[in-house]
Amino acid sequence: MQTPFAKMLTVALAAVLALVALDTASARTKKHRVHSGPEAAFWGDLVPTENGVPIIMKGYHPPAPPKEDGVQQRADRPVKIPRGSSSFVDIPPVNPSPNSPNSPPAAALTRPAPEPYKPPPINTFGDRVTNCIHSFPLQGGLGNNPTDQQSYIRQCAN
Repeated sequence: MQTPFAKMLTVALAAVLALVALDTASARTKKHRVHSGPEAAFWGDLVPTENGVPIIMKGYHPPAPPKEDGVQQRADRPVKIPRGSSSFVDIPPVNPSPNSPNSPPAAALTRPAPEPYKPPPINTFGDRVTNCIHSFPLQGGLGNNPTDQQSYIRQCAN
């Protein structure tokens, strides 16, 4: 059994849905404006126009096309240009041919060649032990150096 509040809520919801459906169905359709002329091809349906001019350009009057009379206007009197009044212009020398004997060598040939990469020396414990093994025949037993190889390597590497 439903409560009276639930029934009232259901009826109210049905009424709201019916009003929304009526509002959507009764919406009036847009008027389609007829475009003519070259503006219609350009603007299409993007911008509404009035008398061939888009609404966003109201108040703009395009300039009138020039009149073609076919007669060229001339000056009333001839223009006199004095002769010999040009200024001196220094003309730079021509670029020499790259294969001529007087041409300078290419910039890439005058630069020194790049050196091969030499990584910095790495001094690890193994490298020190190897150096001590190699130096034992000449350094072992001299001064305070031990005479047996194992002791010499321990002292030299540390």
